[in-house]
Amino acid sequence: MHARSFAPRYSDLGEHGDLSPTALLNILEDASFSHCDEAGWGVYRLVSAGFGWILLRGGLEMRRYPSGRETFTVQTWFSESKRFYGSREYRIETGSGEALGWGRSLWIFYSLERRRPVPILDEIVKAWAPDGTLAGPMELGEVGFPDSEPTAAASFEVRRSDIDTNGHVNNVNYLAWALEAMPPEARKDRFLASIRGHFRREVTYGSTVKAAFAGPDESGAMRHGVFASDSDGGYLAAAARTLWLPRLR
Repeated sequence: MHARSFAPRYSDLGEHGDLSPTALLNILEDASFSHCDEAGWGVYRLVSAGFGWILLRGGLEMRRYPSGRETFTVQTWFSESKRFYGSREYRIETGSGEALGWGRSLWIFYSLERRRPVPILDEIVKAWAPDGTLAGPMELGEVGFPDSEPTAAASFEVRRSDIDTNGHVNNVNYLAWALEAMPPEARKDRFLASIRGHFRREVTYGSTVKAAFAGPDESGAMRHGVFASDSDGGYLAAAARTLWLPRLR
């Protein structure tokens, strides 16, 4: 178990004065990589040794987001290891112990030189000692995007600032693009209570991205797709389902 305390910066707040979903994902990622530091394999050592962690799928369930100046804690731990793959759990609480939300993510250990999965280093697995403890009931199955014409779309050019230490677009940008394509009326007076994301293929600098929004499915979940195009053609880079609930304050 690894725990860190955070306080939202002004730049982390959304229009309602609470932590934005993208800022929270950045914080969860930060907690993950400080856990790597604790195991002796921080991101800089990993990169210098030719390794990286690639996010494949993730999910988040939130009761509410921390408000400005509200200190909160992120607990994270490695719950399962299967050769190339590792599952990571998250629990988000206020300083007084109020449960704000929880999440799960599935990562792949990756050779940056060979551009393919490799077995997780034994030293890392032993340090984290996964025992199967889960943050909550969540399935991280495949997520797709319907073939029908999207309700709305927005286009972006991948900037250098979008690229992370693995040499491709950081995963948080996919959510930012997806939310940008969502019509304002679909999220008015609502907050992002649940998300399931599936990262299908990396996006690199120089690509063009189109974020598509297809509206709710039969369960009421909104559907999102991030499509990229480069010299090899176009492809679905990521897909997500989101659930938006009325704001309580």
